[in-house]
Amino acid sequence: MRIRILLVYLAFLLASLLVAVLLSPMLPTGLSPAYALPIGALSLLLLSRWLGSGRGIVLCLVVHVGLVGIVLVAFGFLPVTSSAAMLGPANRLVERLIGEAPQAKVSSYLEFVSSGAREEALTLWPANERLGPEYEVRRQSVTTELEELRAELTRRVLRIEWWGTCCEPRVITDSRDAGFARLWVEVSGGDEPGQYVFDLLVAGGCYWGEMQGYPVRHWQIVDVYPPGEEPAYWRWPGK
Repeated sequence: MRIRILLVYLAFLLASLLVAVLLSPMLPTGLSPAYALPIGALSLLLLSRWLGSGRGIVLCLVVHVGLVGIVLVAFGFLPVTSSAAMLGPANRLVERLIGEAPQAKVSSYLEFVSSGAREEALTLWPANERLGPEYEVRRQSVTTELEELRAELTRRVLRIEWWGTCCEPRVITDSRDAGFARLWVEVSGGDEPGQYVFDLLVAGGCYWGEMQGYPVRHWQIVDVYPPGEEPAYWRWPGK
């Protein structure tokens, strides 16, 4: 019975961490998702009343105190950059699992376009009144161009340029710190392939990367255009 309680306890802790990581963009700046672990532990401690005997509850309490101590030492008294080495790989894995990578967003947009789901495709590339009517014209016309390829549409990412967006925007080599991504994508409908540039930005715009423990990013398409045209959204030097 004690083993059963412990296994359920640990499973609940992992689930709590996963939920906290997914919600990390809504947490206050600098707050690590790991602080949700003690909350999950306490919840299961209460649940353990229905899982076993009094000895089982004591066992959960002992493990709970130990884990809370580890969390506080690891994330409460060390700099956030120290937790980045532990949380970073896990958060990148979460991004891949939930489709929160620039390549995945581009693929989803093109899949909606090729299947005729125009409104769903445009949801991934939302309108932006601040950029004026020309931006909306581009948003509609590029989607229409790609729609004409329909089911024959294929794509291949040729190159990705990563940008840091904290402080002064700049081209970087470490994608883990990126808050903006520019993808050159080759698309084809059976004829001569063409190219489009996809610009994507993380929600909120500014991404602090290692300084916040590499929180999970949520990417959004902000521009799509042929390589010979000027970007409408991201116009920083070095493009």
